[in-house]
Amino acid sequence: MTTRLIFIRHGQSTWNEARRWQGHADPSLSENGRRQARLLARRLSTWHIAHLYASDLARASETATILGASLGIQPAIDPDWRERGFGVLEGLTSEEIEERYPDVWASRLTGPIIGVSGAEEQADVIARSTAACARLLSRHPGETVAVVSHGGMILTTLVQLLRLPPSGHAILSVGGNTSISRVVVDHGHARLTGLNDAAHLELLED
Repeated sequence: MTTRLIFIRHGQSTWNEARRWQGHADPSLSENGRRQARLLARRLSTWHIAHLYASDLARASETATILGASLGIQPAIDPDWRERGFGVLEGLTSEEIEERYPDVWASRLTGPIIGVSGAEEQADVIARSTAACARLLSRHPGETVAVVSHGGMILTTLVQLLRLPPSGHAILSVGGNTSISRVVVDHGHARLTGLNDAAHLELLED
């Protein structure tokens, strides 16, 4: 039985706008992020999505609320889909991280970032992702399910579903805000059918 999973990165937040790393920090969507979510909703209106899940962090749950209103679906909030906590990196820009924590910054070229004080352990992120995916597949076999989550969490989920090594974090890329990645799971075998698709942002809003 084939189940289709659609992973969506949240719309631009106020911290994305300022190019700050967020993790478990909880900034809201920017006005541009809300516009992105509306364009996303228009794009997905004909995709026959049966169920919609979202991280409990505001930038994801608000994106899902805008999408759900278009689809006629109330999003189910699941904290397991929240972003990895990045400890001391939260609130810093990429430039500040590269300057202050060069070893941490370099680690992202070979796998998930390591050596971050106060960060959530990657093993715990993998456990959350694995459990959340297992619930989706057991609850909704043969259906199309959308999840609004976060760049890092989606990346970890794709690496796990596709059974890639940890270096998969350095091979696949984190998509832009409201980018869509799609996976088809058939009898336990996952295939990537789309990665970081944000064509809807090219549309003109009424």
